Amino acid sequence: MLVIVLFLLLLSVYYIYFRRMRKPLYELSESLPNIGYLPIIGHIHWFVGGPEKVLNNIRQLSRLIESSGGISKVWIGSVLYVVPLNPDDVQKILENCLHKDSSYRFLKVWLGNGLFVAPVDQWKVHRKVLLPIFHNRIIEDYIDVFGEQGSVLVERMEEQLGKGDFDVFKYITSCMLDIVFETAMGEKMDVQHNPDTPYLRARNTVISIISMRIFKAWMQPDALFNLTPYSKLQGENIALTHKFTDEVIRKKKKLYEKHGQTSKEGRRDLLELLLDSDMKFTDEELREHIDSITIAGNDTTALVISYALMLLGNHQQEQDKVYLELKNIFGDSKRSPTKNDLNEMKYLERVIKETMRLYTVVPIIGRETQKEIKLTKCTVPAGVGCAILPFVIHRSKQIWGPDANEFNPDRFLPEVSATRHPCAYIPFSYGTRNCIGRHFGMLAMKSILANILRSYRITSCKCDRLKIEILLFPVSGHLISIEKR
Repeated sequence: MLVIVLFLLLLSVYYIYFRRMRKPLYELSESLPNIGYLPIIGHIHWFVGGPEKVLNNIRQLSRLIESSGGISKVWIGSVLYVVPLNPDDVQKILENCLHKDSSYRFLKVWLGNGLFVAPVDQWKVHRKVLLPIFHNRIIEDYIDVFGEQGSVLVERMEEQLGKGDFDVFKYITSCMLDIVFETAMGEKMDVQHNPDTPYLRARNTVISIISMRIFKAWMQPDALFNLTPYSKLQGENIALTHKFTDEVIRKKKKLYEKHGQTSKEGRRDLLELLLDSDMKFTDEELREHIDSITIAGNDTTALVISYALMLLGNHQQEQDKVYLELKNIFGDSKRSPTKNDLNEMKYLERVIKETMRLYTVVPIIGRETQKEIKLTKCTVPAGVGCAILPFVIHRSKQIWGPDANEFNPDRFLPEVSATRHPCAYIPFSYGTRNCIGRHFGMLAMKSILANILRSYRITSCKCDRLKIEILLFPVSGHLISIEKR
């Protein structure tokens, strides 16, 4: 009996201590609207169900927040998030809160301290080293790779002529993997002709498991997750992806040690540039950066290309405008796009930007305050998560007008964009911790889309049903049909 009393007493003391230590969080929570909040369980019920239901719940909750002042709170378990939809607040957070929030710890198991998830102090040092590697001049050396792999993609897609709808993402992601492997590691993998690779299967498995953990509060504690079969499955597949990258690094370092440096002649891949940098990265750091580049740079770019094809397939007038622009640039030539060609694709670039607005493939950005920050309607203390929702902001009628859900590439005419708030449109995030590979992505997307649209006319239906699995996917796939130009 005494033991039970002591246990209850200790529990009570701990609870009082816990509440006192988190007093600023509870005061902030009480100052914000109780939108969708239930006693005890908080907002967990909004994140129950499959990835389509979770996304729909997030959209519904966001509409309630927008109509109630544009800022609210979300409690997931014991973690408090501030959810701002006002571009001014979003800008303050992305400029001042460089620390990724606690949900990114699930990615750290896989990507370690790669640039995408690294702690701020390490990120600042490594970003300075990697910025010159992602300089426009270096990225433009890869334009030939984009063109070569885009040509292979067009040939591979020909097998779908006259066969009705097919999921084009499977073709695009294989093409992007070949591009990313060659530019990041110097490896010609030929995934386009051998798409069912163990690496690709392992990567997709890990992404699905991590996505599940992020949105299911009861799977987040390691102690509970480790009791499930998902823990072993995740570990095995992470090990497989790491093994692949480690082997490439060992081979590249062997050449480096033999010759004293990597070749200075011709195009060099990103791994060679990392080895030649002033910072001497460990093998583990090299793997973390290369894995982050290949994983973050592949599906995001492939998804935008696939959504752009679906949108153009459902908007024939805009597709004709793109084709006319390409016809003016290339005439009847079948050559691959050059740097000058890509610079002339002004309308296609607007199509890509509008695609990223309507189908923001990274729908949520998580940050954590490291110090007190004043927003328009509240002051957020240190240690609070901030959930930025680009997918919601990009479709806000308050920001984009009553036709916010309509496809209109001319929203991105220079004179229109010049008057827009800088955080009304953030597909690559914003601030110093934005996407380092955005120039790479834009050039690759232009090149691949140009090759496809010069060769095929696209037809598709409207894509309304979406789901969230870290990234934004259509429930039924990226279905299009093609016919020869």
